[in-house]
Amino acid sequence: MSSELRIGILGAGGIAERAMVEPGRDVGGVRVVAIGARDPERARAFAERCDLPKHGDYETILGDPDIDLVYLALPPITHAQWATRALQAGKHVLCEKPLSVNGTTASAIADAATATGRRAFVGFHYRLHGFTRRLLEVIASGVLGDIERVDVDFSIPHFVVKPGNIRLDGDLGGGAVMDVGCYAVDLIRAAWGEPVVESALAVLYDDDPRIDLQTDALLGLPSGAPARVRASFIGDDRGAMSLRLEGSEARLEATSVIVPQWGAALRVTAGDELLLEEKAAEGENSYARQLEHLAAVLQDGSPSILDAERGVGTMRVVDDIYRAAGLEPR
Repeated sequence: MSSELRIGILGAGGIAERAMVEPGRDVGGVRVVAIGARDPERARAFAERCDLPKHGDYETILGDPDIDLVYLALPPITHAQWATRALQAGKHVLCEKPLSVNGTTASAIADAATATGRRAFVGFHYRLHGFTRRLLEVIASGVLGDIERVDVDFSIPHFVVKPGNIRLDGDLGGGAVMDVGCYAVDLIRAAWGEPVVESALAVLYDDDPRIDLQTDALLGLPSGAPARVRASFIGDDRGAMSLRLEGSEARLEATSVIVPQWGAALRVTAGDELLLEEKAAEGENSYARQLEHLAAVLQDGSPSILDAERGVGTMRVVDDIYRAAGLEPR
């Protein structure tokens, strides 16, 4: 790989611009150079709008020797196919979260990376933000005492995910746990290790009963403490990205956990005493931090918290949540 990380995108949806093109302009040593879409005309329009020098179909991007990493901004149902193709073409791969639709296909991506000597990552960008690092540091510090209860509520306002949205399409691996619940599972695994799914209850979409509009799951932490997770497309007008912890010594509340740059805040209290209150640094962008991180680990070969082999476990827990709710894994 050259000293500059050159990135090509597969998929011309809005997430590609927000998560890759825009932050890529502000990160040194990274350059987004190409966009590929099923419809070459759509790729051309995207390239012109975002001032990218190259465009074409998917095969054009995979065959370009001047591209080091391919970002998959595609529905999760397609990730295993195109990640494997990109790895076999000699590219590193970043999959937009979730890594894939289930634990089996996620594992196939990780195995393909090993077989090809390339690296595959999952785009849990929030993990690289300074706020999230601080949040995990506080949780690990012991200030809360023994964790007695965890509540995670990642609810999208009810008016956001409308009919026709790919997140409501069972053929494309949609559903609330797939979309926002995977963040909750990733966060729980990062903070406490591997949870066990004890139960789950889903509210199904009338037009496609494979899709969970909302799922409430009860997970058991390694310590035995309960973790209650809500993933929802039918939240109230404000929605939620919140984490609440009850400890034997103190209580923690964190907001905007999924996207810390949207005003994330952290409070730790013990009774009426405020022990800690912090906010995310203004101007820090989790997607930019993700790009900086990828450029660094691809240069020095160091392990990454975004490595696909680590992300497989998240999808296995997602599978277990769906099974507990009476649904088939995606």
